[in-house]
Amino acid sequence: MKKFALYSIALITLSLSVFFAFKLYTDNQYGEPNLTNGQAKFNLNCQSCHGDKGEGDGIIANSLLVSPDNIYTELTNPLGLKLELINSVLEGDNGQDGIMPAFKGSLSASDVNDIFAYIKTINET
Repeated sequence: MKKFALYSIALITLSLSVFFAFKLYTDNQYGEPNLTNGQAKFNLNCQSCHGDKGEGDGIIANSLLVSPDNIYTELTNPLGLKLELINSVLEGDNGQDGIMPAFKGSLSASDVNDIFAYIKTINET
């Protein structure tokens, strides 16, 4: 039984290490973000639903059937993957009953990364 517990702890530790290594890699794969581009793209594409700081309280939010997510909370979730959030923006978020539109025609993954960096910056200052 002692051996089983030791193997279980080792497996859990290895799994967590692999997950956080993957998270570190994918969260940083787009390089240094361009905050000026992030601000411009956020104001044009996101602010009306997600609000001034990306908290889901934009002027259109109250008229939607499903409230927009608080982007900052999503970005700071230690178990969340930025890659998953970027895909949600580009492909549309079906978890929001299809209300979040796809932006792959107007934004690139790099643009979304810039937007996320901008949101983190304005919420942490």
